Amino acid sequence: MSCCHMHNHCLVIRLPGELDHCQADIIRKECEIMFLKALIRDVILDFSQTTFMDSSGIGLILGRVQQMNQVEGRVFLFGGSPSIQKMWEMSGILKLVTILNSVEEMKEVYQ
Repeated sequence: MSCCHMHNHCLVIRLPGELDHCQADIIRKECEIMFLKALIRDVILDFSQTTFMDSSGIGLILGRVQQMNQVEGRVFLFGGSPSIQKMWEMSGILKLVTILNSVEEMKEVYQ
């Protein structure tokens, strides 16, 4: 089952309910394939279905930030439970990404 899909030049990554090392590795590999196939200017990581994330989720986000910095692209985070949002805050990720607070804001990015 694919977690990544394209809208215009935006890669949308729908993350699973549990984002652990194994899941992060699968998603990372799928992202690499998408980056080889298409010109990507923005990445949205959709955490709306995610209830658990360990530190490998932070690594997944940081990897996308590094990729997008190479092409002057942007990374957005959407959704996320309060505990996941706390992890973002504690890790310093929020200085590197933009938070999307609604589906409408998400649509503005990829339209």
